[in-house]
Amino acid sequence: MARQGGEKHDAPGWSPDLTAGDGSTPMCFSSSASFTVAAVLVPAGIGAVRYCQDHHRGDLVPLALSPLFFAVQQALEGLVWLGIDGGGASSLLHGAALGYLFFAYAFWLAWLPFSALRIGSERKSPLRRGFLQGLLVLGLLGGAGLWLPLALDGALFHPQVVQGSLAYNTTLLLQERINLGFGSSLYAVIIATPLMISRSVRLRGFGAMILVAFLITHLAFGYAFTSLWCFFSAVFSSALYWIIRDPLPLAEYMDTTTVS
Repeated sequence: MARQGGEKHDAPGWSPDLTAGDGSTPMCFSSSASFTVAAVLVPAGIGAVRYCQDHHRGDLVPLALSPLFFAVQQALEGLVWLGIDGGGASSLLHGAALGYLFFAYAFWLAWLPFSALRIGSERKSPLRRGFLQGLLVLGLLGGAGLWLPLALDGALFHPQVVQGSLAYNTTLLLQERINLGFGSSLYAVIIATPLMISRSVRLRGFGAMILVAFLITHLAFGYAFTSLWCFFSAVFSSALYWIIRDPLPLAEYMDTTTVS
């Protein structure tokens, strides 16, 4: 997603040496699409949280809250659209874009490992708990490195409409010194791995959908990756209302010491 010369790529850790969408495949969105998704996710998230409360599953609450956070993120992008439609000069545009990027670059990197760590935390083996804690630390550090420079210098991002989608045109800290292809892959691993090692087939499927969306959006729509991947992930998160009702024991993660 780094802005380098005339490049139109918008993915975390994007490497201009990789083949990706150059804008030839349009994907049209608008403020109404973002606000609609946000409105749908609110009842889904509330329903998921109530299920956790009714069944005394406090360990699932972070996961159940995810649709609500996606709703906030999509509402912020709706405000970004409105700011651009109004000429792009309003303070609303800058604040909404920075808030949106907080979720995309920092929040999800930490929240998903944390949510996975909370699920049945007392039943996890020390090895698995340590692995998830490691992903959480990486997510916190990576998120801080990606987002804090943007918060300190508003000139490092510039949202604009490209081929009917939003591109945030961000310039990243140390992007000239780090292998950005590796950075992008690490981002995907931190996001998807905590979900894909679950015993729940439904939760593993959710993680797989997010990973597939990451890859497709990265390769086909790199010019607006951040916006499109988060949009599709938000849509997928509506399934969490159903996922947390999985009859398989969500309270446990796969361990060689656990008898299925």
